[in-house]
Amino acid sequence: MESSIYKFFARIFHALAVWFDASLFGRAYNACCRFLGRCFRYSVFGHLFAKGLETESLWQNSLLYRVLHLPLRFCRYLAGKWGAFWERTMENSHIIRAVSHWELLSLRVYGVAVLSFALLHALLFAVLGKLSFVAILIYGILTVFSFALILVNRSPKSLFKGSCFLKMFGGLFCEVKEESSRLFLKDKDVLVGGTVLGVCVGLFCAVMAVFLPLKEFLLIVGGLFGFLLVMKYLELGVFITVIGSPILPTTLLAGLCLLCVVSLVWKLATDRSFRMKTSSLNVFVVFFAGALVLGTLQSFTFVKSAQILLIYLSYILFYFVLVGMVDTAKKWKALVVSFVLMGCFVALYGILQNFTGVSSTQSWVDSEMFTSIKTRVYSTFDNPNVLGEFLVIMIPTTAALLWSNKKHGHKMIYTFVMLAMCACIVFTWSRGAWLGVAIAVALFLLVMDKRWGLVGVVALFAIPFILSMDNPIVARLLSIGNTKDTSTAYRVSIWQASVKLIGDFWLSGIGLGSDAFSMIYPKYALAGANFALHSHNLFLQIWVEMGLFGIVSFIALVIAFVRQSFSLYIYRKRGGICTTVILAAAAGVLGYLFQGLTDNVWYNYKMLLIFWIVLGLVSSGVNISKEKTE
Repeated sequence: MESSIYKFFARIFHALAVWFDASLFGRAYNACCRFLGRCFRYSVFGHLFAKGLETESLWQNSLLYRVLHLPLRFCRYLAGKWGAFWERTMENSHIIRAVSHWELLSLRVYGVAVLSFALLHALLFAVLGKLSFVAILIYGILTVFSFALILVNRSPKSLFKGSCFLKMFGGLFCEVKEESSRLFLKDKDVLVGGTVLGVCVGLFCAVMAVFLPLKEFLLIVGGLFGFLLVMKYLELGVFITVIGSPILPTTLLAGLCLLCVVSLVWKLATDRSFRMKTSSLNVFVVFFAGALVLGTLQSFTFVKSAQILLIYLSYILFYFVLVGMVDTAKKWKALVVSFVLMGCFVALYGILQNFTGVSSTQSWVDSEMFTSIKTRVYSTFDNPNVLGEFLVIMIPTTAALLWSNKKHGHKMIYTFVMLAMCACIVFTWSRGAWLGVAIAVALFLLVMDKRWGLVGVVALFAIPFILSMDNPIVARLLSIGNTKDTSTAYRVSIWQASVKLIGDFWLSGIGLGSDAFSMIYPKYALAGANFALHSHNLFLQIWVEMGLFGIVSFIALVIAFVRQSFSLYIYRKRGGICTTVILAAAAGVLGYLFQGLTDNVWYNYKMLLIFWIVLGLVSSGVNISKEKTE
């Protein structure tokens, strides 16, 4: 990747930067930036950031902190009281030891299980008259495979011992020792017992496979296997949830979040050596969760709101799991990079939709005003605006990885990812997303290097020329605020009605969810917008649903999040990839919240989970960054 062209342009830009700093205009610009920086530091808003650093230890010593951490302290009490008893029980029970140390079981046990499954399943199929040539062929393959496993008296762990695969991925979820592979030598890390258990498991699975539909059987077996894996390797569950958040269904995501919570509680209550990380943002999250509960208790549709509350709480609890478990820079970086690469997949799928065609709802675009727009992509989400919300968060984060990586190969990869995401957000034709990502990227660049402010000033002079161009993108941007656009007019009417609704329910709210909103909203609706599922504004929606306590706790949460993210760089001057990504993710959240002024960005539950994931990644990143410099 040592490209001469790349070096040529790098030298040109470096020379221009040096010349600018040495020029009269550059010195004046830098002096102005220093003056504004001093004004910010000593302003009320600047002190808000600085005090976030000074009061952190005071908060940890407060009574409220101790009260909120009572569940954690109770789990630690159980670990101290019953941890030794559980360890002895695990060692004395063959079944528990086999399940908890599955990676140390000899492959003979797995081979016996497969062989037992194949023989009993074939026998039952023969009795029921379902035996076919394809089934016999499958039984033959399973039998050969089972004998191969039986002949290899090795554990699954020992097969990968000393390999790059185990060092790369195993180190993220469990401790990996520096050992060489001993494939043909006796391995001490093998549990030879468990043959009877393998036979019983194989026979039980064979009976289930015969009398249950194939889909249900695979779901039960896969679900049980996933449950045991996450209970043993909590970090694996965290990775699956984060990476799968843009593509998996809501119910499965909520289930994964709750499973991770159960695994964390179990780890806290049984592992005496385990210590969970915390964040100064946690208290604001707890208060917001309390507002959600109060909003549900006062709901006009209590049952529906309670169901939505479970989803909200499962995602918020996952935030605590994410903060508590991601405790090393290696895990954190791997999680961020994996999340960004999954975002690239989502973007590429959206680009494919644009060129292959995808069904679009007529309400997504005014066909009379925008005749050139035929398709709005939505990728793995249900709506192009939701896809835009996702990309508003992902594009600045990708820019941070591109900014902070020194290796040319990595820069090429992140450049490709960035271009794919930028193309996809254009194809969403979401004006709110365009403005949101512009604000997020501009904020990130300005914080990282003040010279980007000069670029912004130059761009302001270029805006009139850009807006005079005959282009569908420009036409779409110029339609912002134009009430002739049916989408804009519809939103304005809903906002007006929502404000009237808040006037009557400003204190208590009406309850979570679209059912409560659609029940009360028609009494306040204006002509042309008689029906709506939400207020098309996140802040109005939170106030409508949870009342005054809800909106105040949410704004406090956002302020605390911004203070936590930006004070790390502005006041402590901590650089590196971790701080850069934290700033970018925080800027992405602010752009996402800006888009929330024109839409309810939490209406899609995937985006709700992604919001809490980003907050968790930023909080855990702040913890890691502090530890590296202390």
